[in-house]
Amino acid sequence: MALTVEDGTGLAAAESYISEADADTYFGERGSPTAWTGLASAAKESALRYATEWLDGQFDWVGTVVNFSTPQALGWPRNNASDHEARTLASTSVPARVEDATCEVALAHAGTALNATQARGGQVVREKVGSIEVEYQPGAPAEESLPHVVRMLRGYGTPKSSGLIDVERS
Repeated sequence: MALTVEDGTGLAAAESYISEADADTYFGERGSPTAWTGLASAAKESALRYATEWLDGQFDWVGTVVNFSTPQALGWPRNNASDHEARTLASTSVPARVEDATCEVALAHAGTALNATQARGGQVVREKVGSIEVEYQPGAPAEESLPHVVRMLRGYGTPKSSGLIDVERS
């Protein structure tokens, strides 16, 4: 099934913030990681769909959706949105940072499924295999952490459950 990419109008059927071809270009400019280039087209599209869904689920975006007359499938494009430096973001497109973040999440998902089921909720207190032992701090997140993505999207939205906060300097 062909990937439906948000075109800046608030499509009801959009599935991704970026096309496979544009994601290929993004990664081509960053050394063409084999974790991406080795994927079949269908796997790339699937990863981009999941990445877009993951981003919308992880962030409370600034502004408001542009399309109220019909259901807008994704969180972008948005009205009344600006970045962390108060630059107004166009309401007729998906910001490049959101597209880039979609690529980064898709790559992470292709390497280790971000939607993998976690045994007992991922709340491991201690795990020992042979002489190797792992113990997590109380409150450590059970899910994969993507701090690079959070930094990329600083000002575009607030992470919903990461516990991270933006610090503004005066």
